[in-house]
Amino acid sequence: MLKTFRINERNTFCISLKNSEVRWMKMKDRFGREGYSVKRWHACTPPDVTDNFSDSLSAVQKACAQSHVNIWKHIVAKGLPYALILEDDACFDRNWLLRLQEFIDSNRDSEWEGIFLNASEPVEPAFTWVEAREHVLAAGYILSLKGAKAILETFKDCFYASDWMTLILQRRGHCYTYFPWLVIQEGEDSQLGSPHKGDYQKVLQCLGKIGYSIDNYNI
Repeated sequence: MLKTFRINERNTFCISLKNSEVRWMKMKDRFGREGYSVKRWHACTPPDVTDNFSDSLSAVQKACAQSHVNIWKHIVAKGLPYALILEDDACFDRNWLLRLQEFIDSNRDSEWEGIFLNASEPVEPAFTWVEAREHVLAAGYILSLKGAKAILETFKDCFYASDWMTLILQRRGHCYTYFPWLVIQEGEDSQLGSPHKGDYQKVLQCLGKIGYSIDNYNI
């Protein structure tokens, strides 16, 4: 039985382009404030794409998804019980680790597959872990070994955008999320090619509706 999430370079990966040194240093600083370390996972570019992807994706979108797929394969190859996967514009709620512990303490689903620290829409009730369904965005999530195996098996013949594949994983009924989000993306445009850019104004609006200040995030 999982007692707590252990955050370290073995199971915590930040996807970052090789030339994005400023973004990478920001992520190192954010983790350093918490006393944790994170492994830099170099983001793929179009020439690095090796798997079969849907023709509906652009070359950049395929590369973005390949970065996530490679981590999923790494989880399975190394037999990691779970991994925290982040894009390099992720900003943490100052109490995100406490909220993760609340998930462990209250969770009755021993077969959980994914924990989404950010999502495309608010969920209700607020300040409560709920089942995640039909949410896109993949700036910050925890994938279990079971979840990694399931998503790779589902899309073994053809991969799609990373946040579309994690949405399909949610339909299996073993994924969870939290609002206010534990991770939001910076107001700057993503450099990783995700088809769903973070809408900073929408984030502010949604948080404002529950009186939750943006100051609660380490931006």
